[in-house]
Amino acid sequence: MQQAATAETLWILGDLFEAWLGDDIGDPACAPVVDALARLSDTGTALHLLHGNRDFLLGEAFATKTGATLHRDDEVIVELSGEATLLLHGDTLCTGDTDYQSLRVMLRNPAWQRDFLAGTPAKRLDAARALRERSREATAGKSGGIMDVDPDAVIAAFERSQCRTMIHGHTHRPADHSTPAGRRLVLGDWHDDHAEIIRHEDSRFFLETWR
Repeated sequence: MQQAATAETLWILGDLFEAWLGDDIGDPACAPVVDALARLSDTGTALHLLHGNRDFLLGEAFATKTGATLHRDDEVIVELSGEATLLLHGDTLCTGDTDYQSLRVMLRNPAWQRDFLAGTPAKRLDAARALRERSREATAGKSGGIMDVDPDAVIAAFERSQCRTMIHGHTHRPADHSTPAGRRLVLGDWHDDHAEIIRHEDSRFFLETWR
C-alpha cells in the first residue's frame, strides 16, 4: 500500500481476502488491510475493486469504508494511455471446469446471497467452511488444464470487448502471453515474501515481482 500511494490508480482484481462473509461481520485479521486501503484512498490514489471467487460478498459498505469503487460486472474496460484494456478476475475464462462454473452460478445468485447474509455469523462461517472443503476435494481430482483458462473463452472475451490487452488473475499462473487475439497478462498470487503485480507506466505494462 505504501508503494501504491505513488500511483494514480490501484486496481484489485478480486480475491483480496481468502473469504468474506459479509460487510457486517468484522474479521480482526482483515482489519489492517481495510485500514491500509482507506489510508491509500485518502492519499488521492483511486482505488477500484472487482469481486473474486472468494470475496464475492464484498459490498457497498466495504467500498464506502475503504473509499473504493466496487465493480460488480465480471468484465470492466478501462482506457489506459488511449488504449482500451479489459480487466477481469479470470474465473469466467476457466470454462473447462464445469463443476466450478455451476457452483459460481449458485453463489452469484442474488437470492442465494440474500439467504446467506441473513444467517448468523456462526452459520455463515459453517457454510463457508463447507464450501471451501467441497472446493478442495473437487480441485484435488482435477487436472491443471481444466483449472486454467480455456483458449476459446479468451478469444471470445477479446472479441466481445474489442480490446487488445487483457489482465486477469485467478489461475495463479503469472505470465505475459502474446497471442494473435491480443496480449494477456496474468497476475500471480500473494506469498509471504513476494507477489507478481502488473504496473502501467509510460504507456507500457510491466509484469513484476514485488518483494
